[in-house]
Amino acid sequence: MQDFADDIRFTIGNALRKPAINLLILITFALGIGANSAVFSVVYHTVLVPLPFPEGHRLVRLQQHQPLAENNDIGSSVQSFFDFRRMTEKLSDLVEYHSMQFTLLGHGEPKRVQTGVISWNYFDMLGIEPILGRGFIQGEDELGSAPLILLTNHYWKEQFNSDPNVVGTSLEMNNAVHIVIGVLPPFPSYPNKNDIYITSASCPFRSSEGMINNRRMGMLTLFGKLSPQTTLEQGNQELNTIANQLSQQYPDDYPENRGFSANLVSMKDEMAGDSPQTFYLLLIISTLVVLIASANVANLNIAKLSGRAQEIAVREALGASPKRMIQQLLTESTFFSVLGGGLGLLLAFPMLHLLKNFASDYTPLASEIKLDGTVLVFSFLISVFAGLFSGTVSAFNRRNINEALKEGGDKVTTSSAGLKWRNGLLVIQITLSFIILCVGTMITVSLYRLTTQETGFSTEKILAVNMDLNFSNYTNAQQRKDFAMTLLDGVKALPNVEYASVSGSFPLSNNLLGPVPFEAEIQQLSAHDIRPRANVTIVSEDYHALLNIPLLQGRYFTRQDDETNTQVTIINKTAAGRLFPSGNALGQRLSTDNGQTWLTIVGVTGDVRSQGLDISEQDAFYIPFRQTPVGRVRVLAKANGSPLSLRDPIVSLIHQLDPQQAIASSQTLDQVRQQWLAGPTLIAKLVGLFGMLAFFITVSGVIGVVAYNVSQKKKEIGIRMAIGATPLAIIRQLLLQTGTLTITGLILGLLSMPVVAPFISDFLYQTSVGNASAYLFTSSVIIISSLIATSFPARKATEVNPATTLRNE
Repeated sequence: MQDFADDIRFTIGNALRKPAINLLILITFALGIGANSAVFSVVYHTVLVPLPFPEGHRLVRLQQHQPLAENNDIGSSVQSFFDFRRMTEKLSDLVEYHSMQFTLLGHGEPKRVQTGVISWNYFDMLGIEPILGRGFIQGEDELGSAPLILLTNHYWKEQFNSDPNVVGTSLEMNNAVHIVIGVLPPFPSYPNKNDIYITSASCPFRSSEGMINNRRMGMLTLFGKLSPQTTLEQGNQELNTIANQLSQQYPDDYPENRGFSANLVSMKDEMAGDSPQTFYLLLIISTLVVLIASANVANLNIAKLSGRAQEIAVREALGASPKRMIQQLLTESTFFSVLGGGLGLLLAFPMLHLLKNFASDYTPLASEIKLDGTVLVFSFLISVFAGLFSGTVSAFNRRNINEALKEGGDKVTTSSAGLKWRNGLLVIQITLSFIILCVGTMITVSLYRLTTQETGFSTEKILAVNMDLNFSNYTNAQQRKDFAMTLLDGVKALPNVEYASVSGSFPLSNNLLGPVPFEAEIQQLSAHDIRPRANVTIVSEDYHALLNIPLLQGRYFTRQDDETNTQVTIINKTAAGRLFPSGNALGQRLSTDNGQTWLTIVGVTGDVRSQGLDISEQDAFYIPFRQTPVGRVRVLAKANGSPLSLRDPIVSLIHQLDPQQAIASSQTLDQVRQQWLAGPTLIAKLVGLFGMLAFFITVSGVIGVVAYNVSQKKKEIGIRMAIGATPLAIIRQLLLQTGTLTITGLILGLLSMPVVAPFISDFLYQTSVGNASAYLFTSSVIIISSLIATSFPARKATEVNPATTLRNE
């Protein structure tokens, strides 16, 4: 312990005497370890740890499928839920869930609230107890029960200012007075971020007779808890048996030509979603940055030792054992890495905030991300590893004591093995930097192609105001139509409005009515044939003109396409080409209700990437809002000037028509597009940031190695220049040496890419992992940068006087 304390004091003393190089070492460690610690915190809390619920490993989600119709993970009907709950023995709990938006009154202006509709024991199963009041109790989800509300923690804080007396408050929703009975603690909300929770009895949709008795109406998501000592496989076996029994008992509701099956999936896997692949990619890249930093510091340590040659030689000559010297050097290196890791944690805090927001787009478990004890331990271990790794080369590098004492110089004479170590470390840096930069280049190219992808619609100067009509106030289609059409006429009359339309959804809004089974009359499908599916959008006239969706055949909708005229539809180019390859789509008919009602095709439009910029449009068709009015109303207005200037006038019109109507959101379509691109953009930025960090560390490593090699070859350079070698020849030789090392690193990096490919292929859009342009660009950048970095110390080496150098040597 005394030796360790002496080594620390000695290290601090040496650092103060030569602060520049030691500050560079600290910064290098801080950047690498800080980034790695922040990313590890994301991976640890979203992927590695159990769910933050008691016995979270037993929590599951029940999925139902129609495998023969390729219809996976369909919603559960109320009767299916009752059946599974009654028949299962492998699940100790089975609860229902769905989420809807309702209008909440009685607390300021009307507010649209995301509402979780659940079984009474939903939170009991999760092990969540309210921090104020109480939770639901048995029987409160039965028809006729009193309407009750549980507030989520964030909604309580945002809308009720954390009022501790909120329990007992009366709020009106769905034309009924609801009583607030409790406030929930913070917890990762899945699959939706809700504002409040009510029981199934309080939801007018879920509690309606048509919903309860119709086995084909799948609106519920089912969650369960495995019985003690029950495995997921055992639960799946039982569920398949139950599904087979139900399909035999109710053949009309579970058609044989569609099939019916059920299985359980871990809620942990469900909540993590697709995030592990993204987060692991960032962790791997940040770990490579730490390795690059460690290799660079190893070379910096060798450079530091070159100035302590005589000191080390004298200490060994006076009896210091090689073991003691190795211990001191490793302690010095580890001291700087741990100190750098500590500084890195300061950098990790702001980075963690950015990563937490990024992760929230992938998983609700992002709320659990923090720098806790586990992350601190990880950061410490990474720091120690980096210190030992970077210190090993210098600590075990062979020193010629006699030569150092005889020369009395300011450098250590090293063996060829030591030279190979230094060059090898530089090759490792170049290899890893090539990999990171290649990945960053490919993801950046992919992002560019995604952002420039032709979408089939325009977003310029368009505002979308979104609302869901209160089900209790608009109980029939005529009421919904009257409200929407009156509002539409008012919006069209506003100044600076070029086009206006109402619809049930719009591109990239993730609320399309679909996929919907349909059939073309020309197909002559039997009752047992599987129907194709299409995305359906309910729109008013001017919708296509507003979004600049091209008309290829026929006409757009008009005001005359209402309930008094023939029911019509417009289909997209893909559906027209597949269903009517001869090109005679106009006048043909489609049905979405097994032939009971037929829609006549009056137009064909271009394809629209409505579900995502990276998703090619499948079959899609449009239905006039005036013929099929829906409660989900999206007001679209194209402005002559700023689209945001239309928001207040449109909201004012809505409240003039219905003072109790809440506005869910309002945003421009440009903002919608940018929000959709936010995830891919941030991935590209993070990978690019790590790539630039690795690049600059590597370039500094090139400069350090070349400078060190030049310092070791002063005598050789002096002799060559004395006998006639030109400065250009000296520079050319040093550039050749660096070029050889760089090419070697690039070849190793290129050979490593097949191993990297599986980790990045899912992040690329229209960009191949074997993209030769990306490899060529990255290689060129590294080669040019390495040669430029070499030229500085090489040019300095040729500025010395050969005679002076020879005399000093």
